[in-house]
Amino acid sequence: MSEQPSSGSRPLLPGQIASWLRLVCFIAAALIVTAYAYLAVRQAPNEEAGRRQDQKTLRADNAKKGLALINEPGRNADGTYRIPVKDAAALIAADNQVVAKIQAAAAPAPAPAAPADVGPFVKASDEQMKRGLAVYSRTCIACHQPTGMGLPPVFPPIANAPIVVGNPELPIKFILQGLMGPITVGGTTYNSMMPPVVGVTDGDIADVLTYVRQSFGNQGNPVSADQVKAVRAATAGRSAMWTTAELGLK
Repeated sequence: MSEQPSSGSRPLLPGQIASWLRLVCFIAAALIVTAYAYLAVRQAPNEEAGRRQDQKTLRADNAKKGLALINEPGRNADGTYRIPVKDAAALIAADNQVVAKIQAAAAPAPAPAAPADVGPFVKASDEQMKRGLAVYSRTCIACHQPTGMGLPPVFPPIANAPIVVGNPELPIKFILQGLMGPITVGGTTYNSMMPPVVGVTDGDIADVLTYVRQSFGNQGNPVSADQVKAVRAATAGRSAMWTTAELGLK
């Protein structure tokens, strides 16, 4: 008797095996891409919500610290104590002898700084804006706030402020030697003072002024470290704070 062929399944040919493997790989790759896209789309809103919450928390924390600086006594890092800024400013402004000494120590009043020929608007680089924000966050934010709106009636706003976007020589002087009021901003008179900012380089000052001049609704051209260096050299012999009167400010 002749042997009959088996009715069972036949083994797959090599070509069929390769086709099946390609199909399986394609399906697996499609699933991976779909899962990645889903996670990316889902994660983006969560990251944005987290960023907004962090900003909200930072603003609230800085507002609290700023108000405490104005209204409450406190202990400094070196162990000394400070009185509230509003009390210190009021005491200085009310003491005619102290004010007279400050004014007497000031150099002869120079002519008001001429408006700078700024030319067309130049957008600052992202790198300089990031550096400026870092300096602002550690030296300016407590008084002028994350919004640039200040803390009336003690600390004036720097948002939409012509004095900020004008000749950069003025705000450079404020940072180097400080400024004694009174000064009127947005119809509100601020009879306080801005102390000189210590521990900042020419580059730091250029970066933070550039950040301020292109934030909070301001539109001023970038400031360079060379500009700061020139003002620092020109005012090197000065130790007294500037007064608004000698700078031609109101």
